[in-house]
Amino acid sequence: MGQVIGSTNRFGEVPQDRPIHYDDVFATLHHQLGIDVNHPTIVDQTGRPQYLLDRREPIRELV
Repeated sequence: MGQVIGSTNRFGEVPQDRPIHYDDVFATLHHQLGIDVNHPTIVDQTGRPQYLLDRREPIRELV
């Protein structure tokens, strides 16, 4: 079982439709675990709050 999201060229080398970034996968995992990635939760070395991910939108086809 599985699900296809988007499409690639005929060799499977380059995404043509709906490319997925690894941050999208992590945002989906965090969403499923109940972790809100839209609020800064980590403080960097200078004391500034940072987001867990740069791209914080989960994959809608999976949630």
